[in-house]
Amino acid sequence: MTRYEIIVMENAEKHLQAIKRGDGDYVKKIIDKIKFCLGEHLFTSIKQCNKKKLKGKENTYRLHIQRKYTVFYRVVKTEQKTLVEIHEVMGFEAAHKKYPHIDL
Repeated sequence: MTRYEIIVMENAEKHLQAIKRGDGDYVKKIIDKIKFCLGEHLFTSIKQCNKKKLKGKENTYRLHIQRKYTVFYRVVKTEQKTLVEIHEVMGFEAAHKKYPHIDL
């Protein structure tokens, strides 16, 4: 159980399935890092979590996972809780090309 609820959106699930076919062992590392950095340390800055808010985007962030993959996510606050919506998981280089065009 994590402090913040994590919701993996359909598009992110497709990306994870594609990664699983090519790099199956790494999917567990991605999921563990998401749970640790976003589920437990969403609003704290710690060395193990390379998180950053995207410029010009409201509530939209990225998480680098060992300079191999990037997770794009949104933080949604409700009166009862804070949710983390995982929208995309992709290779590091593809993510850098997508930064200016990301729209979650």
